[in-house]
Amino acid sequence: MAETPKSFPSGSFLARLEAPDRSQLVREGRPMSLPAGATLLFEGDLSDRVVVVLAGTLRVFSTAANGREILVTVAGPGEILGEMSALDGQPHSASVNTVDPAEVVLVPAEEFRSVLRSNAGIATAVALRLTRELRRVVRQRVDLEAFDVPARLAQSLVDLAERLGAGGGEIELPVSQRELAGSCGASREAVTKALGTFRARGWVRTGRRSITVVDVDALRARSARAGDRSR
Repeated sequence: MAETPKSFPSGSFLARLEAPDRSQLVREGRPMSLPAGATLLFEGDLSDRVVVVLAGTLRVFSTAANGREILVTVAGPGEILGEMSALDGQPHSASVNTVDPAEVVLVPAEEFRSVLRSNAGIATAVALRLTRELRRVVRQRVDLEAFDVPARLAQSLVDLAERLGAGGGEIELPVSQRELAGSCGASREAVTKALGTFRARGWVRTGRRSITVVDVDALRARSARAGDRSR
């Protein structure tokens, strides 16, 4: 098991905790090294653990009624997964698997709840995380009605880049064009066309099942938060 990193991407859950709180949460769990393609959480299943990600990238996805997998998000170092089921006892709303080799800590649900009861800092961080996720979902729903595909796609790319980016520079996102289409509520053809425009402007590079964000500020300016239909 690799040592716990001293820092995480600035927007991640662990980065928002004080160092003693971060250490306390990690100490409550069991470290595990996982290969690429390992599944940690299954949609519809009950589980008794929260996943704390120390290294690697994990894919969070849900399955539609027609059997199509819809990308919910990606999670990188510093994120936690499965906290909603640990809190309300309901089945997982999405599945989680590893994109590449990962280092995680599995915290038993009861220990996780105990930490929240005894540590106001961690409890507040969890509440803020859930609030941000709710706001993100509401915003995505509004964006579907209010903005064009390029604006929604730019916002999806910004969201993913902010989750995985540990600093400045280029950020490779382990997602396919089909997955991006599903996550921003558009056809694959429309997403391919928009990506072609972004690529021509030097904002992104595309590869096989990956998108590299080159200019996140340009995407942020074109995003649903800042964009309009006339652009």
